Amino acid sequence: MLQAPWSVLAGWAVLLVGLFSLNAAFGGKFLDEFDLPGSESQEAVDLLEEHGFSSRTGFSGQIVFEADNVDDPAVARGMEGLLAQMEEIIAPGEIISSYSEEGDRNVNDDRTIAYAEVNLADRDSDEYTQVGEDARALVDDTDVPGTRIELGGDIFVEPPEFSSEGIGFVAAIIILLIAFGSLLAMGLPIMTAIFGVVTGIALVGLAVNFLNMPSFSNQAVAMIGIGVGIDYALFIVTRYREGLHAGMNPEQATVRSIDTAGRAVLFAGTTVVIAVLGLFTIGLPMIRGLAVGISIGVLMTMLAPITLLPAVLGFVGRGIDKLGLPHRARAEGADHRSIWYRWSRVIQRRPWPALVVSAVLLIVLAIPLLGIRLGSATPATVPSPTPRGRPTT
Repeated sequence: MLQAPWSVLAGWAVLLVGLFSLNAAFGGKFLDEFDLPGSESQEAVDLLEEHGFSSRTGFSGQIVFEADNVDDPAVARGMEGLLAQMEEIIAPGEIISSYSEEGDRNVNDDRTIAYAEVNLADRDSDEYTQVGEDARALVDDTDVPGTRIELGGDIFVEPPEFSSEGIGFVAAIIILLIAFGSLLAMGLPIMTAIFGVVTGIALVGLAVNFLNMPSFSNQAVAMIGIGVGIDYALFIVTRYREGLHAGMNPEQATVRSIDTAGRAVLFAGTTVVIAVLGLFTIGLPMIRGLAVGISIGVLMTMLAPITLLPAVLGFVGRGIDKLGLPHRARAEGADHRSIWYRWSRVIQRRPWPALVVSAVLLIVLAIPLLGIRLGSATPATVPSPTPRGRPTT
């Protein structure tokens, strides 16, 4: 790797392009199968299917509407037309209209607010997504005079326009800039993590041909891969810079960083893979597939720092501290003047007070956990969407 950095870099580039090409040609399909053998909820679903209520075995939602009088003929005609079109979209599901005998209970006493129940039969996650998109489009295009229309339920929630993984990357960039004070030193862990995460996701796309994996597998790989990938590369880059500052040449500093921090990366990555594979004990096919997917992502983000990163360090050499920020203007070798150096000495001189204070602080921060409520999300937990339809006048 040190003698042929171009070969290593080219190998990773070929691997990345090759995996994505294979994924595009032979990538499998993610499936959300939340079967829970032996559970009471699964017994209820099986009972519904056995007695002809298959439309009640999937997700559900609501079409809520508000008007001065929901029984007004114009409002009733408009809403019944909407429900008829919606029933075609959700087939083979069913809609219980508030204008039916069974659905009359879904109207308030003032007859100003009502909702229709939408029951979706069990189907693939992609089909649920398509139903949600079509339903939102239909409601947006529907104009019932004097009526405000809303959709309720997880299926009809519009996906967020931003990526939480992207926010994580931005936060990591800011933190690394502050810690390293150099654009180049900051960029190396980010670049290494990206290579590891992207190749891991591509491999997961191929592995889904052989294992049942949920639709959020890629998000899980990205979330964990970003964390461990940046962390592992950070170890090696930090040790490399320390070697340079100690008077080593770039090759010696690289060898030292891989021989020390690289060993820690191998141990930590292997530990994470073993821990994640512990999800096999749950005994659910979907969870087993998720465990394999995350393990693949961790494996690739572990291999990138100990193979790709040393090759890149061969190109960077002593220039790793170039493009520094103003707060890194202090001279090399002046670490003993930094606030962190002085703080470490304070802690070492008075370890017990530091231990007690930090423990109390952590306990205080953990107090809200005592009031945590666990359970499945409901429509009430979803942020209020932009009103659809026309407001009541």
